[in-house]
Amino acid sequence: MLSILLPTDFSENSENAITYALELFKNENCKFHFLHCYPPVIFSYEYQIEKGLIGKDIHKILQQESKEKLYEFALTLMRKHGNKQEFEIEVVKGFLPDRISKTVSSSNIDIIVMGTKGETDSERVVFGSNTTQVINKRCCPIIAVPDDYKFNGLDHILFPTDLNLEFKSRHLKPILKILNLHSSAMDVLHISLLGLSSMQREHKKYLEDHFADFKTKFNILEETNITEVIFDYQKNNETDLLVMINNKHMFFENLFFKPIISKIAMHLQTPFMVIPA
Repeated sequence: MLSILLPTDFSENSENAITYALELFKNENCKFHFLHCYPPVIFSYEYQIEKGLIGKDIHKILQQESKEKLYEFALTLMRKHGNKQEFEIEVVKGFLPDRISKTVSSSNIDIIVMGTKGETDSERVVFGSNTTQVINKRCCPIIAVPDDYKFNGLDHILFPTDLNLEFKSRHLKPILKILNLHSSAMDVLHISLLGLSSMQREHKKYLEDHFADFKTKFNILEETNITEVIFDYQKNNETDLLVMINNKHMFFENLFFKPIISKIAMHLQTPFMVIPA
């Protein structure tokens, strides 16, 4: 059974991401884990008097109120978009990226699905700080869902790779799960001016063998600007999910932190799955 983590701050963005997850895994035997974090806060004495909170455990009150809100939130979405799968809720005090790491470990989470932005992120920010930090922690595969993206099937996956990583089954397992669930086609995209080394050819053969049962096309493009090619490829080819493996010190890290990523991100129209190496 898959265990899927759904962080929420009750914003429209997070609700949209959760709706996407429920539709994406509607026909999968899975358990959805709804997580809400509230930051440590200190209330002024005047505020405590005004609200009648003097002498009371304020954080306990906050947690109980948040649990009630989260349960109703989760129940409403599960009834509307779920398929009678199991779900549970968790409300914790702390900061979201740290709490996500702990929950991934304690609840054996397989995939995280979250919005690209929180309620306080600027419209010019595509990957909010929480999403970026969770990706960088490399604790679990994560699907980041853009604002207002509505699930309408998943027919085409784009998988750019530098073919330098020695692929393991754990890297491909989340992709294979999606391919099996939705009978998707996949384009594997390699961008280079140097051709394939013997090592890269071996890695390409590994991918070919593991994706042999699916509609998979390999594209070797001779270009210099990785991000421009990915952006143009998505514009010119139907893509329902962009998948990358976050292999430290290799092309994803360069892609993600170079300023040009903003160009792709500002026009990101599809969900983005990042798999830790």
